[in-house]
Amino acid sequence: MSTPDLDATGPDTPGPAGPGSDVRDRTRDVDLATLKALSHPLRVRLWDLLVTAGPATSTTLAQQTGESTGSTSYHLRQLAAHGLVEEVPERGTGRERWWRAAPGALRVRGSGEEYDTPSGGEVIRAFGSQWASLRASSLQRFHERVIDRAEPEDWVDASVDATPFAYLTLEELDALSTELGTVLEKYAGTAQSRDARPSDAHRRIEVQILAFPTIDPAAEGFTPDA
Repeated sequence: MSTPDLDATGPDTPGPAGPGSDVRDRTRDVDLATLKALSHPLRVRLWDLLVTAGPATSTTLAQQTGESTGSTSYHLRQLAAHGLVEEVPERGTGRERWWRAAPGALRVRGSGEEYDTPSGGEVIRAFGSQWASLRASSLQRFHERVIDRAEPEDWVDASVDATPFAYLTLEELDALSTELGTVLEKYAGTAQSRDARPSDAHRRIEVQILAFPTIDPAAEGFTPDA
């Protein structure tokens, strides 16, 4: 079964690990019940906003998603029931709660008997599609800002958007994934939320890392036009 592998870090992730460490060894594997709760379209958007922008209230999230406060409040409670988000008690008031993504990273592997069913496969497929759509939309918004000259040129020059291809063995692919995770941890983890932004010179950077086997078009019977 083809499954997505997601590493998404909450706001209180520990700092960079030592040399040779593998970020994939310090993640929470998501069970089917949790993934099913997260695969709801609005819930995955709420969770993504809390991961990417830091703590927020249901009212703020409602404004960002175009939903009602009642709807965002309900779905936040559902996410909390599965340990995906949690309240920020020190910021709460009698009138409104603050929420944040639960600390740590999540990994969706889709392994185990519970996933090897038609319903399990549908849950994985639904979540994978929504997560891929969120990441593609984020990249598209960046491209649009570049086209509209809304992004400063020096920030554009410092960014990277590359899709290299290589022939690797299984062992080489595993080594590549480990090395990329180590580099990512070197720069991430110390200021995950907007509240922890070190200075105005810092901007939140989204790093999308994908490394996966593909099918050779020739193996699928595809032949280019002459």
